[in-house]
Amino acid sequence: MKYAIPISNDKLCNHYSKAPQFLLVDDVTKQEQTIDLIPTIKSKTCGKRTQMLSLLTAHNVGAVIIKNIGEAMLSSLFEQGIKVFTLTRGVDIHALDFSQLVPVEDLSYAKPSVNKHNKVHTCCKDKQTGSAFKWEPKESCLDAKTLRNLRSIHKIHL
Repeated sequence: MKYAIPISNDKLCNHYSKAPQFLLVDDVTKQEQTIDLIPTIKSKTCGKRTQMLSLLTAHNVGAVIIKNIGEAMLSSLFEQGIKVFTLTRGVDIHALDFSQLVPVEDLSYAKPSVNKHNKVHTCCKDKQTGSAFKWEPKESCLDAKTLRNLRSIHKIHL
């Protein structure tokens, strides 16, 4: 199986999503390959998650080895059928004993993002209008009459 290890300065990166590189290791052939992640405009948001998942798929990665990871990224890995493992502290990533890996099997391992609900991910929003703002009256605390008046004033059509 191929493993992807998020690295920074040739060591396991503290946070999966912030890794500048991945070390790909085949546990059968013991071959190693380092892949640089290409910074993009969208790399600060969900575009980086897409880039990482595409990289794992392109290289037929079956598992990742992590230290820390956020809920959204861990959920995405599970949805893709990618196994997730963690290491004990201080292990040399170039001399891994794959039998010593600890499996991560549920989202409780992940770190919740305290700012998740305050972040605006413009790459995920309504692409047809090109706007980061999407009118969703279900989330409003305003009454129906006020909403109709605001729509009329601002010429918003649903």
